[in-house]
Amino acid sequence: MVNEADIRDFLTENLDIIEPDLKFIQKEFSLENSLGSGGRIDILAKDKFGSFVIIEIKKSDKTARQALHELQKYMGLFKTNYGLAAKKCRCILLSTEWHELLVPFSEFHRIVDYQIDGYQLILNEEGIPLSKKSVPLAPEGEERFIFPIHNIFLYEINEKREVATEKLKDILRELEIKNYYALIINYKGDSKNVIYPFALYLVLDKLKNSEKQSIEKNLNIFDSDDEFDEEIDIKPVLEEEALSEIRNRLMGLIDTMQEGTSEKLQGMMSNGWHINKIYTGNRLYLNLLTNDEGIIKEITSFEGGNSIIYTSVTTPKNQPSWKATSKGLKHFLYGNDLWQIGSDWFFKKVESVSREATVNFRIYYGSDILFSLYNYFCRGVYYLPTLEIVAQIPGEPNKTIILVGSLEWDGHTFPNADSIFNKNNPLDLFYKQKLYFKEEALYELRMMYKHGIEYSLFEITIEQNIQPVIKRLELEEDDTVSLLPITDEVGLSLRDFFIHNRGYIEELCYIGGSCFHFVS
Repeated sequence: MVNEADIRDFLTENLDIIEPDLKFIQKEFSLENSLGSGGRIDILAKDKFGSFVIIEIKKSDKTARQALHELQKYMGLFKTNYGLAAKKCRCILLSTEWHELLVPFSEFHRIVDYQIDGYQLILNEEGIPLSKKSVPLAPEGEERFIFPIHNIFLYEINEKREVATEKLKDILRELEIKNYYALIINYKGDSKNVIYPFALYLVLDKLKNSEKQSIEKNLNIFDSDDEFDEEIDIKPVLEEEALSEIRNRLMGLIDTMQEGTSEKLQGMMSNGWHINKIYTGNRLYLNLLTNDEGIIKEITSFEGGNSIIYTSVTTPKNQPSWKATSKGLKHFLYGNDLWQIGSDWFFKKVESVSREATVNFRIYYGSDILFSLYNYFCRGVYYLPTLEIVAQIPGEPNKTIILVGSLEWDGHTFPNADSIFNKNNPLDLFYKQKLYFKEEALYELRMMYKHGIEYSLFEITIEQNIQPVIKRLELEEDDTVSLLPITDEVGLSLRDFFIHNRGYIEELCYIGGSCFHFVS
């Protein structure tokens, strides 16, 4: 039986099997460790570019599980003992078995700061290496996000809800939807206007790419010629199709229903509704959260996912947190190129200025433009998109850099009901705006264009005893950011929009008021 030592000895004489032009240095290369046990590198070589190559060989799943620990240890000792930078060293892991090794190796590959390659060794019947085969990395796990639209099923009596709950779980199994929360919520307030005090509140995850194909096959999806605008062809997202299918299959067991959002759930909990129980299709994740409070925090999260408000504090000094915040912010601002690219540019600038900076975020980006304008002008509720990122730069003198985003009006577009609603049913339009906001960027941008409204972004630099400097951020065609001085051509505020469009706003208030189900 050929063992790892036999394979190692054979490969030292046949390094071309591993990689052409490798120069053999030593086998079982000893590494000293003044703080603990040392180790022995199976094969140490040098490549044609002058980099050292640490080669580890494993022959079974059992020993393969030890490989990553050993590689990390050997690489650390080798760099420390010989004063080498990570770019001057790399690793090759050779294994005959990858069943137990692939997933941890793939994660290891993504997080280390040096080059590491994995290959499967192909042996002949006598156990002698013939060749190697590249091992594709296991796909990175997709981060979980809550779908922003929920289903609320309401009941007059609890017994009917209990039957509906069991039916709902059956439907979700049939559709192969595994990641969901079904909240059992009871009204315990004193309002006599609540006719249906028993709620079944359904929340789905955004479907992962790996799930979509099987779930789509289980849905009864029909093509529709119904479009919002002749210039835009928008299809419902798969999650909304799934929610619609669930409503249809549960129809006989519903007294009434409403659309839910994270805001809606928070409002219910603040107005006499109490969560009695939570069912989930993902038992593993439920165990991680441990309690209902953790689940509610996830659904109404203020740090990404389905969040309408993004709040966070971070620093470049903590790189894992810094990178996670950057990634989360890109996801949160998806569809808003100026704010997304501008925020990323600001991130990089702050990090280049000082890794000791403290950065605070507060961003509201949770409503489509129709919903925002209706609430702002007609109800006095401030649901307008706003962005504020404040970077405190330590030093002498202290410096503060602020990125501010808002809406502005171009001053020459004067909408009316016909140009906006275009003979569509206003109820349908409010619904589609709410549905496709953040899901289909073109849909929302088209509606903003019809109002002459666009996003803006400004950088404000404040230093002690110096006049604040304000500059405008503009995106070039290649998505690079330019900083421009403030001029008289800066867009007008929504107050100016109100002054010059009073007639349209009166129409919007009347139409929106009749569509309260979608704008309240």
